[in-house]
Amino acid sequence: MSADVDAKPTTREPETGPLSKRLSKASRKIHNVSDSLVNARLIALFSDKDLYARALGCFYYVFVALEGALDEALKKGDEDVSKFKDVLKGGLYRAPGFKQDVQDYLGATWQAQLGPKSQALKDYEAHLAHLGKTDPALLLAHSYTQHLAMATGGQIIKRWARKIFQLPDDVGTAAFDYPGEMSSNTLRSAFKKQFDEWGAAQPQEVQDKLLSEHVAAFGHNNAIIRAFPLPASAVIAGAIRVTPRPVLLLLVGFLGWCLAFIIPWLQAKLQDLAGIPMHMRN
Repeated sequence: MSADVDAKPTTREPETGPLSKRLSKASRKIHNVSDSLVNARLIALFSDKDLYARALGCFYYVFVALEGALDEALKKGDEDVSKFKDVLKGGLYRAPGFKQDVQDYLGATWQAQLGPKSQALKDYEAHLAHLGKTDPALLLAHSYTQHLAMATGGQIIKRWARKIFQLPDDVGTAAFDYPGEMSSNTLRSAFKKQFDEWGAAQPQEVQDKLLSEHVAAFGHNNAIIRAFPLPASAVIAGAIRVTPRPVLLLLVGFLGWCLAFIIPWLQAKLQDLAGIPMHMRN
């Protein structure tokens, strides 16, 4: 008798622990990729306000789609999404802030200047709309990913933008501001606590879907970031802009020192290849 007949079917043991920790574990690899992409692109984006504003515009559309789907679920009285209404409406929503920033940077014609949406952005909008219609509870995984990222890493972007662009206190960083009674850390902690409590009561199948959607959110973000066009000149200008002046001067000096040796060596090599006698060389 074959081993296949005798073998007992194996079942996967349900994972335990807070859902937030399971999400972090499941997304660790793609999260690292996302962080690397964002950091690399930010260097170029900080070379020009208009370029930075157009990048903000991409995620303005993301938050419009996400928060619009959440609002529709709240309007319909969805039991799961309604549990998060207070914290979402209490300060986590970001679309109005993104809109304000883009308008501040680009002016009255901001929508035209943002240009057509990339296919990656359209795909994410469509995915969020689909979840809103078919399974609104899964939107909470995207809210966890997007809103909590703004409440944590977004604060770093805010500091950089204010410093590099020399922004007035009330201009340019509304997307990252939390001016109400609850700070970004308080809102993040409140959402995370509620998410873990709610998630613990969900069936394993739903928890697995939430894990998948959390990872998918990073995938969509990365695709949107990759699709955003960046000229090479912006990458160079951004690197120069964010590099501390002493380090920049040191690098320029080192480059000059290298060129002082490399150029004569190259000239000699080219003359050798051309067969120029030594006594005829400059």
